[in-house]
Amino acid sequence: MPLSKSCITRACLKTHCIVQPGTRSFQTHPGGIKKIMSRMFEKIVFIILISLLPAGPALSQPPPADDSYQPGGQKKLSGKYISTGTLRISNESKGQIGVYMQTLTHKDVDASIFYIFLDRWIESEERWANVGDLEFSYDKETSSPGELKSKSVSFHVKGQPKKCYYRLRGVHVIISGDHREMLSSRTDGILITK
Repeated sequence: MPLSKSCITRACLKTHCIVQPGTRSFQTHPGGIKKIMSRMFEKIVFIILISLLPAGPALSQPPPADDSYQPGGQKKLSGKYISTGTLRISNESKGQIGVYMQTLTHKDVDASIFYIFLDRWIESEERWANVGDLEFSYDKETSSPGELKSKSVSFHVKGQPKKCYYRLRGVHVIISGDHREMLSSRTDGILITK
């Protein structure tokens, strides 16, 4: 007497068996339905967990932007001597960090000094950490006439970890006789990826 489909299903549920597709025969599974369901559940959980992983390498979250400076790290000051201070950071090739700083003055000065600070964003502490600083000094004796009215420096920083956010802070200082004037500038953070 042939078995009906409902009979096979009831028998499988009672005896923990597997029905062979396209046949009316069935085999008893050693672990039963609970083991089959447990394995299916494990596979589904595994697939869900894998789908939640990021597709590429994990990057840190960007640091908060600073609205007190104009785009490009430029800050204008209507001082007696300093007209504008500019500071720029860029993502150069091979993980190098591009640095550009310029000070424009209204008139000739005796000396122009650049202080540049490189900061890295520490995501776990949600703060910037200083990782390097440089000072460049130019005076009237070693510069061409009028050169200090528009003085700039440009260079690349090598050897810093990639896939991190970096920013620059700068201090523009001029000296004219006994008078000193200072302006600070700062860039937003950029991700160095290459």
